[in-house]
Amino acid sequence: MSMDTTRKGLHTGRFIQGPTHCLEITPPLPDPEPEQSALRLADLTSEEEEGLHGQISQYERKIDSLLTEVSSLKNEVKLRKKEQLLEHTDSTQDTDALHRKLTEAEVDGTAVAKQVSDLRESVSKLCGAIGSRLSGSESSVLARQQELLLQKLEAFEATNRSLRQLLREQRGSQMESIQTSEQKDALLKRLVDIEAENAHLVVKLQDKEREINQLSKVIDSEKDNAKSTADLSKSLESTRAHLQRQLRIKEAENNRLTVQIKNLERAANQQKAEMQHLTAQLVRLRQQASAGREAMKRATRAQKQRAERSEDTAGQLSVQLLDMEKQVVDALSAAETWQSRHAQEAKDKSKLEIELSLLNSRIAELTEQLQSSGNKGQAEREALLDHLHRLTTESTAVKLENQSLKATASAVEEKLALSQSELHQVKASIQQYESLLDSYKIQVGKTRAEADEYHAQLAQAEREAQALRGELEREVEEVRRELLGRLAELESLPEALRRSKLQLQEAQDRERSQDRRSMELSTTLTDLRMKVETQGSQVELLRQNNKVLLEEKRQLQQRVESLERKLEEASSQNSDLLVVIAKREDTIHSNQLRLEEKTRECLLLNRKLEEALGDARQQMSETRGLAATKERSTQSKILDLETQLSRTTSEINQLRRSKEEVERRYHSRLQDVKDRLEQSDSTNRSLQNYVQFLKDSYANVFGDLRAPSPI
Repeated sequence: MSMDTTRKGLHTGRFIQGPTHCLEITPPLPDPEPEQSALRLADLTSEEEEGLHGQISQYERKIDSLLTEVSSLKNEVKLRKKEQLLEHTDSTQDTDALHRKLTEAEVDGTAVAKQVSDLRESVSKLCGAIGSRLSGSESSVLARQQELLLQKLEAFEATNRSLRQLLREQRGSQMESIQTSEQKDALLKRLVDIEAENAHLVVKLQDKEREINQLSKVIDSEKDNAKSTADLSKSLESTRAHLQRQLRIKEAENNRLTVQIKNLERAANQQKAEMQHLTAQLVRLRQQASAGREAMKRATRAQKQRAERSEDTAGQLSVQLLDMEKQVVDALSAAETWQSRHAQEAKDKSKLEIELSLLNSRIAELTEQLQSSGNKGQAEREALLDHLHRLTTESTAVKLENQSLKATASAVEEKLALSQSELHQVKASIQQYESLLDSYKIQVGKTRAEADEYHAQLAQAEREAQALRGELEREVEEVRRELLGRLAELESLPEALRRSKLQLQEAQDRERSQDRRSMELSTTLTDLRMKVETQGSQVELLRQNNKVLLEEKRQLQQRVESLERKLEEASSQNSDLLVVIAKREDTIHSNQLRLEEKTRECLLLNRKLEEALGDARQQMSETRGLAATKERSTQSKILDLETQLSRTTSEINQLRRSKEEVERRYHSRLQDVKDRLEQSDSTNRSLQNYVQFLKDSYANVFGDLRAPSPI
């Protein structure tokens, strides 16, 4: 029956078209059909009437709740609109759509309220028409209005659902915008970290360049040391060659002196033989002369008679005798000259022997001095070689120690940089903590002031509550007295009772609100006390952290000072080693000069020896033995020098190998540093490309979000 009436109402009613929905008003029908008048008032029992009133009240409550929900949604949308206007200015179209939906919901709510008012009027008409029958038009109007109310409620629920969906979408877009902003902040933070890492890598690169410069300086110093060792080895080789040449010259001079001594011995032997032959001839001639004289005497005695005859022969014999005498005189003069010459030669020989002994002693002294100087030179060379070896080992150890110190210094510099950055961070955090502490102090002061105010307010509220309680109790007593006194009047006056009940309820509500307020104030006071205690504990923790950080800073400063002292000691040791090396080079140079002076003195002595060793015959064996011993000593010295030279050459080769190893390590480390730098550059480029890609992508995303989206 109701469906038929709705169909007819669709044909005969009026429509009010809204922006999204339409409202149909059905006028009362003039001539109801007889089958439509079957709905009578007698059919509406009291239960149905109560059910109808309950439905109407339920609809009213539902409408009121929907209206309150619409108002709350409107307020929420307004608040979100304000937040969106503050945060994002690009969401105006969504708010326009929400406004349209809200206007639609308001229109639907007004239509529903109008429909409810019509329904109330119809219900009031129904209530006024109790005792009479309902007409068919009224029943149809009631059914039509009920259907329209249901339709409007459904439309209102649909708009409410769409509005909630839009609000959820808006919330989702806000969450997405918040997430994108957080991602943007994270990317910006990552970009800042990457820039900081790039700055740190630049600092590391500068440190590596400084290390490379230091290593190049060390390599240059090693090259200088190698050059000095090469010069020293060359000087040792030149001294060895010079000593070998001197030894060869000495051997040649010794051989020449031996040949001269042999020639002198041979000439002395010949002269001795001639002297002996001449003395024998002289003795024989004297004997012959004495025999001749005796013969001459006998001949003169025996042959005085032959004097005349033998005058010629006597003259001849006298001439021969004169000749013989001349020869004897000549022989005697020659013998005397030979004797004087022999005496002179003996004197010269004694002088030469004295000079030879002096020269031998001088040679022995010189050999001893030469040997001592050679031993000293050998000892000094050995000491120099040992010192050179020690210096090389010390230099290698110092290099290793310098490398380790450089590594430790670089590590300490990195730690120092990290500690400085941490110190800056700690200082910044300390400043932040101090600012936070100041803010906390200010907040504590504020909270204390607020707590005092809350205490005062709480005391005042308690006083007001007590006063209100007293007043309420007095009012309740008065009301009770009035109620007890005017019970009959109150029975006849329900309105006064209702007002008193309302006043009592309002007073109780006020008392409850005051109690709630006092409870809230007490909870806020306890929260403030807890906050003050937690802030005090945080302040204590911050002080302890500050003390710990100051202690760590002091320890780091002590470590840095100790490392600086170690570096200064190492630099002083290096300077001392350089001074010692310079002194050793000066001593080597002075020894070379002394050796040259000794060689010049030896040359002078050799010249003197060549001039003095003309007649030194007897001590040649000793000189030969001494020469042999000298030769053996010189050979041993030469062997020692050759072993020292081989040792120095091996050490030089070892130094060269170590230098090549150091250069190879340096080149490998330099290549590693270059590879790391290239890798860091590639990572920086990739990160920059990635950041640029993210910037472009986020620019595209935010550009798409800023673009108007038609709804």
